[in-house]
Amino acid sequence: MARISLTNDLFGDFEVGDGRLMGVYGPSLPKGAGLDDEALRERIRNPIGTPPLQEISKGAEKVLIVTDDNTRHTPLHRVIPIVLEELAEAGISDSSVRILIGLGTHRAMRDEEIRRKFGDDLVARFEILNHEWKNPTKLTSLGKSKLGFEVLMNREILKAGLLISVGSIIPHATAGFSGGAKSVMPGICGEATIEATHWTALDYEMSEILGNFENKVREAFVHIARRAGLRFIVNTIMMDEERIYDAVAGGAESAHEAGCRRCLKLYGASVPARAEVVVAEAHPSDIDLRQSIKAVCAADVVCRDGGVIILAAECREGISPQFPHFERYGFKDPDTLYRKVETGEFREKLLAYTLVAIGRIISKRVNGILVSPHIGHEEAERMGFGWAESIEAAINAALETRGPDSKVIVLRQAGQIMPVISNGNTRGEGR
Repeated sequence: MARISLTNDLFGDFEVGDGRLMGVYGPSLPKGAGLDDEALRERIRNPIGTPPLQEISKGAEKVLIVTDDNTRHTPLHRVIPIVLEELAEAGISDSSVRILIGLGTHRAMRDEEIRRKFGDDLVARFEILNHEWKNPTKLTSLGKSKLGFEVLMNREILKAGLLISVGSIIPHATAGFSGGAKSVMPGICGEATIEATHWTALDYEMSEILGNFENKVREAFVHIARRAGLRFIVNTIMMDEERIYDAVAGGAESAHEAGCRRCLKLYGASVPARAEVVVAEAHPSDIDLRQSIKAVCAADVVCRDGGVIILAAECREGISPQFPHFERYGFKDPDTLYRKVETGEFREKLLAYTLVAIGRIISKRVNGILVSPHIGHEEAERMGFGWAESIEAAINAALETRGPDSKVIVLRQAGQIMPVISNGNTRGEGR
C-alpha cells in the first residue's frame, strides 16, 4: 500500500493499493528561504521590457497601485514598500499614491485581512480601497475589447498618471496564467465586463487556455490594460504563503511572459498518462467551493473519459457566499444553462460561466466526488458531486465503479499546477 499525504494536513494520510498509484504530482518546491528582499529589490530595479520604475514615474501627479486579494499569496507587505522606495526616488510622495485591491468578483477584504496582507505600516500610511465591482458609480467605460464586449473599469484609473499592478503568477483556467494584465482586466472591472470575459473563455478547450500563455483571452486583457494605462507590473511566483521562488517586473506582456516561463518550472507537472481516478487537492485556493473547483480544471487534463475526479477542498466559507444562487443551479445541466444565457433567459452570466465550465467536466465527461469538512452530503449532491467523508473512502468508491485495472493520480495543490501529459497528447485519444 502507498501512504500519501496532501499539503493541507486537514485531510490526513490516505492509502492507495499496490499497483494502483500512477504517481503523486504537484509543485516542484525547492528548499530554502526563497528570494530575500534585496533580490526582490534587484528584480524591481531591473525590469523586463520597460525603463526602470524611477524613470517612468517621474512627473506623475497621481499613482494607482492595483493589487490582488487574500485568495492569492503575494506578500504585499514585502513587495509594495520596495515599489514605494522607487517612487520616492522619483519624487512621488505618499499623498500621491492610492492602493486599490483588484477583487474581481471576490468578496471585499475585511480590515483584519487587509492589515495582515499589507502590514501595519502600509495600512497606517495609505487608504487601501476594495474594488466595488457591483457599484456603477465607481466605474467608467473604456469602450470595446478585442473580444467584442464593453469594458467597464474602476474610475480610479482616470485619476492616475501611472498605473502599476502587483500580483502573483500561477496557471489559470480563464486567462492562461494569473498576474500580468489580469490584475487590472478583469481585476478592477465591472460585473458585466467580468461576466463577458469569463463567458468568452467557454469558446476554448481547457487545454487551450490553462497554462498556455498564447491565448486570445490573455491577449485581450493586455490590450485593455494598456488602454487603461498599465505601464508596470511586479509579479511574484510563490512557493507557499511566505516564500518567493522568483519575481519579475516591467511590461504587462514582456515581464509577464518571462514570469510565466519561470512559473512552469515550479508549477508544471509532467504526468505519463491519464488515469481513471484523480485526487485533486484544492489547497490553497479553497476558501469556498467556487474557488476550489479550479482544481477540477487541472484534474480534467489527466482524467480519462468516464473516470472520477475527487476534489479535496476545505471550503471554510461554504459553497459561495457572494453568489447565494450558486447552489441552486449546480453543475448538473450545463447545456440547458448555457442556452438560457445565450437566449437572455438567465442573466447572471458570471455565475453561469463557472457552472457551465465545471458542469461540462463533472456531469458530461467524468464523475465528481467532493471531500470537504464544511460541505455535507446533501449540499454536494445538489451541486452535482458525489460525497465521501474521507479521501480514502472516495478512492475506494471510485475504484469499485472503474474496475480492477484502474489507476490513481494524486495532484497536490491542483488549483495551482499545470499537468502536462508527457506523450504530448493533451486532447483526443485516451480522454
